[in-house]
Amino acid sequence: MTPGYVMRGTGHPRAPLSDATSTEAAPISLWDAVLTWLPVPRPAEAALLVALILMSLIALRHLSLLGPGAVVGPVGAAVAYLALIGLTAAGSAPWRYWLRELSPFPVIVYVYLHIGALVLVDHPPIRDRILASIDRSLLGPELQSALANLSLPAWGADLLTLAYASFYLIPLAVVIALAWRRDPNLPRVTAVLAFTFLVSYAGYFAVPAYGPRTGIASERYATLPDGLIGGAIRTHLDRWETTKSDVFPSGHTMVTLAALACARRRLRGLYRALLPLAALLIASTILLSYHYVIDVLAAVPLTVAAWYAARIASGRIPFTSCPHSNDS
Repeated sequence: MTPGYVMRGTGHPRAPLSDATSTEAAPISLWDAVLTWLPVPRPAEAALLVALILMSLIALRHLSLLGPGAVVGPVGAAVAYLALIGLTAAGSAPWRYWLRELSPFPVIVYVYLHIGALVLVDHPPIRDRILASIDRSLLGPELQSALANLSLPAWGADLLTLAYASFYLIPLAVVIALAWRRDPNLPRVTAVLAFTFLVSYAGYFAVPAYGPRTGIASERYATLPDGLIGGAIRTHLDRWETTKSDVFPSGHTMVTLAALACARRRLRGLYRALLPLAALLIASTILLSYHYVIDVLAAVPLTVAAWYAARIASGRIPFTSCPHSNDS
């Protein structure tokens, strides 16, 4: 091949190949290969990865009390999650898409189930007395006492317990519905939900408390009617929720409000369908003695803060312009 040869379709002369370039490829370092493979995490994914690393650092600070498992566990979860992001980021196969869009939920649950010991490891003062005092100021002693001793029929306790237990189902329903439509704004919705979960978890560190069911309403909670399924569900929830000091703010309220706000912008039909369940869920947090009134009230501004933090990180979630559009 002569030096003046012009490559077809380029219009540029092609330089002759040297012996080195024709026989050898430039070596690629292991680090270059890792950087090429690793995707850039989305805001929701990055926030969850940061949360896992922070959990590991807190556990490392208290290694003698918590043991090495509390350090290695979150790190292993972060590595596994990063590997899953890399696996699902490449290619357009449906299973990759669904796995990546749904993957934040098991990580969120993992974080919740493993922060309980971290919250209490420094033996912080428990704030139930302060929260109960704030409720007394808001409601008055008579209304607070009436609420702490309110009697529920068996069917009412069942209905409220079912609503309370649907906590994860509401945001999951929103994500699945948007994923089914391949909504391009789904990563922004996931960012809102992940940020909201994490802000509520941060509140457990700032204001650790156990809730009315362990104090002013302990007798009422213990004597709630079992009904057909309510008693069994509450028993299982009490065993499953290993993070006990998870009262302020009400994460149930925060995440439900965030999911409703996202659905209102992207899925009006689902938004209307979820409203009754969401109202029952928020009411159940107080009527079943899981939360103080102030926990639910504080959830509103904190949800707004999480919403705008996610908006800064991921972008605005637009309103759907018509029933079948994916964007506005």
